Amino acid sequence: MSSEFVSVAKYIIKKTPIGHLGKSLENLRAVVGEEVMDKDDVKKEIHAYGENHLSAVNNDVTNSKVVISPLTKDSEGFYYDQGQKVKFKIGLESGAVEEAQSVEVHNDLRDAIEQKVKKYLEKCYKMDVTRYNVYFDSGANKIVVLISVHNLNLKSFWSGEWLSTWELDMGSKHIKGTLKANTYYYEEGNIQFNLDTKFDGNAKGGDNNAIADSLVEFIKTSENSVQLELEKVYDELSENYIKPLRRKLPVTGTK
Repeated sequence: MSSEFVSVAKYIIKKTPIGHLGKSLENLRAVVGEEVMDKDDVKKEIHAYGENHLSAVNNDVTNSKVVISPLTKDSEGFYYDQGQKVKFKIGLESGAVEEAQSVEVHNDLRDAIEQKVKKYLEKCYKMDVTRYNVYFDSGANKIVVLISVHNLNLKSFWSGEWLSTWELDMGSKHIKGTLKANTYYYEEGNIQFNLDTKFDGNAKGGDNNAIADSLVEFIKTSENSVQLELEKVYDELSENYIKPLRRKLPVTGTK
């Protein structure tokens, strides 16, 4: 029975919307017990939740938020924020940063991309809920760009996230992108919307600035295309599905 409870706990953790993990863990402890929640498999699932949602954690070296992902972690388990010149580990037991070190990484293309990404985000995103990370993977010879937006308004019964991951092969200049979005509305109900789409393209240009411009333009065009499609979906849902469900008149019969 314990193994079944572990499977149930892992599934619920994996499917929990952003902003609600703490409450889910509290409820799971009450239902399946502390013994199940103390299993390594459950702790690993909680750890993976942070990675999969591109969560931002605070590090002790620069006292700033760093976006974590399996794509920015080395074989020793260190996560990197090369812009802030820091690497750190997160404890499986504590879920907090347990070891942080300063680190120097020099790559001109990475630096150029980070500058362009920052300007793009400042222009198009709400910076108080947006985090990013630009990572040079020397072993794979690629640049990774992470954009993480967690927008929470729990008092109004909604939460949402916009997560995009972009990988640039420095040899072929091929771009591989993934965009995930989730919205959760739960006032007197439970409605979720999930999006997971992928992109492929190629960066252009010969020098670092040109390549960086091309990559960020590809990111912008791809994200805008998703936004436009979502607006069409919202309009269709509102007009053809949600509006007919509403009562034409209140119970008094008066408009």
